[in-house]
Amino acid sequence: MLLEIAGLTGGYGGRPVVRGISCRLDRGEVLGVIGPNGCGKTTFFRLLLGLLRPMAGEIRVEGTSLAGLSSREVARRVAYIPQNHTPVFPYTVLEMVLMGRASWIGRYQSPREADREAAFAALERMGIAALASRPYTALSGGQRQLVLIARAICQDAPLLVMDEPGASLDYANQQRLAVVIRGLAGMGYGVIFSTHNPEHPFSAADRALLMREGEAAAFGPPAEALCSEQLERVYGIGMEVVSVTDRSGRVHTLCLPV
Repeated sequence: MLLEIAGLTGGYGGRPVVRGISCRLDRGEVLGVIGPNGCGKTTFFRLLLGLLRPMAGEIRVEGTSLAGLSSREVARRVAYIPQNHTPVFPYTVLEMVLMGRASWIGRYQSPREADREAAFAALERMGIAALASRPYTALSGGQRQLVLIARAICQDAPLLVMDEPGASLDYANQQRLAVVIRGLAGMGYGVIFSTHNPEHPFSAADRALLMREGEAAAFGPPAEALCSEQLERVYGIGMEVVSVTDRSGRVHTLCLPV
């Protein structure tokens, strides 16, 4: 099992925000984390990334507990992809992706040829190798998202954590992002993403974690964890989960407020 989380509790100043969460994820699987504002998704991710020390419970990646590992060691296991990134300096796309090798390069070392080859390989995997010499500041929001994913691939960590990856993307790019996420799973990565849209896990995830007030309200396949009853209980409004078939014969799941 790639990721095992058991009884995870954590927060700030001695006050727990996340309480008793347990879930798991294997290589080639995608987990969608969903819940209302203030439910603890951000704190959950900070615990996953080793930025917060758990008050109780354990996080294991490929059988190794993250407790006690250095930030460099955590970065070799878990890569983070932010929902958006405001560039300050006009780094080239290649330079941005090379930053993913930081945990593998010594403090006073420069990137090696092998690091550059890994960066180019990551760009090719995302289909954006042609952008390598372009300034990152000149890219569209969708292109920047692909560069950040390539940087995470270059980091060579088996687990990718994506914080609301579609939040700043238009509708078309959100649909493309779902394909990218499934493609990452097909490469053998474990992927965790958070979202405010309850439909996203149906299109991109194998499992869903529904959070409410810092706890796991449901965990399992999206069709089970995100049923009408569970969504109504978490969001406090009437919800209907329906399936529709498009003109190509593909079935889509929609979550509609009642």
